[in-house]
Amino acid sequence: MTDQPVSPSWIDVGQTDDLRDVIHRAVACLAQGGVVGLATETVYGLVASALDARSVDRVRRLRTAEPSRPLTLLLKGPEEVTDWVPRIAQVGRRLAWRLWPGPLTLVFPRTMADGLYDRLPGDARALISPSGAVALRSPAHPIVRDVLRLLPAPLVIAMVATAEHPVPWTADPLRGLSGVEMVIDAGPTQYRQFATVVQIDDGGWVIERPGVVDAPTLRQSASLIILFVCTGNTCRSPMAEAICKLLLARRFGCSVRELDQRGIVIRSAGVAATNGMPAAPQAIEVIRSLGGSLEDHRSRKIAAHLVRQADCIFAMTMDHLDALLEAVPEVEHQTFLLDPAGGDVADPIGSDHETYRWTAQMIEAMLEQRLDEMGF
Repeated sequence: MTDQPVSPSWIDVGQTDDLRDVIHRAVACLAQGGVVGLATETVYGLVASALDARSVDRVRRLRTAEPSRPLTLLLKGPEEVTDWVPRIAQVGRRLAWRLWPGPLTLVFPRTMADGLYDRLPGDARALISPSGAVALRSPAHPIVRDVLRLLPAPLVIAMVATAEHPVPWTADPLRGLSGVEMVIDAGPTQYRQFATVVQIDDGGWVIERPGVVDAPTLRQSASLIILFVCTGNTCRSPMAEAICKLLLARRFGCSVRELDQRGIVIRSAGVAATNGMPAAPQAIEVIRSLGGSLEDHRSRKIAAHLVRQADCIFAMTMDHLDALLEAVPEVEHQTFLLDPAGGDVADPIGSDHETYRWTAQMIEAMLEQRLDEMGF
């Protein structure tokens, strides 16, 4: 590819018979140093291989939207984030794993990015992030994801906006643009607005540019999530959830409702639960006597995404733990028995009030020790 002005080859996805051929043509173009117009789920942008400084330079020069920002590197998925930002803060890791692929760009200080980012050509790095900040995103649009899957390195992306299209949610701003080899017109984008841009550092996160993902969603996604698991999610795990909230509120000197503002989310689920069932009446009574509430609890069946999102998972029995790890083996390092001594918490279902009270007391004692171990 050369830097000679060219009129882009325009491909209307709605008129093509073979989308796979279009994707392979785009991959070949990018591998040869070309610049391609592609849609994300938010806006259209110009993309180029991060390994090719000349094409990166073209993208930077063609960009008309937010020229002071670093070019964003597009990754295949959240599993790649620590390869590029090995010193990532925990909050950044949580946001990537819980919201990618999706309409969120994470911006990191250069001090965190000393992994694969350092292996990019030096002249390309200077063009991608002249200020030192490193911007990463994993888009959800299927076409750009297919393109990324077939390339060995990430793409850089930049937006081309016009007075008529300040948010380029169609391919129109790319029409007739010189210096672009190909534009894939996939129709209007899903959200028709910008991705949210969030700056990450060791102290937390701040929204640099509002977008699709709002502040409450970011706050919950950035929180520490503790998950309790039993069988039906009507007795043991809901009681553990409620008791954990009470203990943490006591330790923080706040109300249970204020825990989410402190960055802590407590959940529960069951490996064989039926969704929507209330807590057992005895569990409701016992928790009420402790100052908590299970009146609004509704059972939830465990799901892989729920397990993967959790920072710490406590199972009531070894059978529960084994079932979790068989279904989602990658969470082994964050999954434990609630009992620090390695015992099971027996199921009180069908028992009397006294048995439920004794079970709650046992769960509370175990949680006191577990919360100490977690540094609360």
